[in-house]
Amino acid sequence: MTEDTKITTPLPSSAKADSSPSQEDSAPIISVQHVWKYFGVLPALQDVSLEICKGERVVIIGPSGSGKSTLLRSINRLEEVDKGHIWVDGHDITDKSQNINKLRQNMGMVFQQFNLFPHKTVLQNLTLAPVKLRKTPHTQAESLALGLLKKVGISDKANTYPSLLSGGQQQRVAIARALAMQPNIMLFDEPTSALDPEMVGEVLDVMVNLAEEGMTMVCVTHEMGFARTVADRVIFMDKGQIVEAGSPDNLFGAPNHPRLKQFLNQVL
Repeated sequence: MTEDTKITTPLPSSAKADSSPSQEDSAPIISVQHVWKYFGVLPALQDVSLEICKGERVVIIGPSGSGKSTLLRSINRLEEVDKGHIWVDGHDITDKSQNINKLRQNMGMVFQQFNLFPHKTVLQNLTLAPVKLRKTPHTQAESLALGLLKKVGISDKANTYPSLLSGGQQQRVAIARALAMQPNIMLFDEPTSALDPEMVGEVLDVMVNLAEEGMTMVCVTHEMGFARTVADRVIFMDKGQIVEAGSPDNLFGAPNHPRLKQFLNQVL
C-alpha cells in the first residue's frame, strides 16, 4: 500500500497507540486506534484510527465490502480485531479480560434485520433485557418501554406481535428496544436496507429525532440524504480504510479524494 492511498482519520498528537485515552471530560467516548481485521488473508480493516466524541453523530458511507459494518461491529466486539485497540467509554474492549456483555449494556445496536422475538409482544420485547440484565423492576421497565414506543410513534402496538407489524414498524420497535437499556451510544448498521422504500422515511425520522436529543450515534448507511441532514461528521471508507472524513458540507460539496468523487458520482 502506497503512502498516498493510506489515509485514516488522524489521532490527536497526545494520543498513544499503546496507552489508554485520557479520562478527562474531553476524551473521546469511542477511540479506535490502528485497528486491523482479517477474514482469512483478506484485510477487512487496514490500520483504521478514529475518535468519536460524546454526543457526536458520525455517519459511515462507502461501497459494499468497504469495511463499514466490520468497523461498526468491532466497536462492540461482535468482530474480534487482529491488531490495534478500541476504547469505549474508557474501557479497552479488545482486552479479553473485559466483561464485554456488561459493556454492551451501554451500547445499543440496531441491525439490518430486526431480530425481534416473534413469540413475545412488542412490549415484552422491550422489557426483557432491562428486567433480566439491569434488574429493572418490571413496572418501571414497562413504563419506560411505553414511553419509548410513544417516542418512535407506535404506542398503539404495545400488545401486538412482530409478525403483525410492517417492516418499518418492526425496525422502530428494534430501535426502541435498544433504547430501553438506556445506552450511552447507539450503533446503526444499515437500519433501512431491508425496508421497502416507502417505509424508510418513518425509520429515518426516528433516528433524526434521536440525534437531535444529543445521543452519541454511529451509523452505517446508504442514505446520503440522512448523512447530509444528521451527521456532524461523515466518514468515507473503501477497501478497509478511512479514505476521507469531514463535515457533510465539505465531504459532499467539495470531496478531495478521487475514489470519493467517483463514489458520489455514482450514488447522488
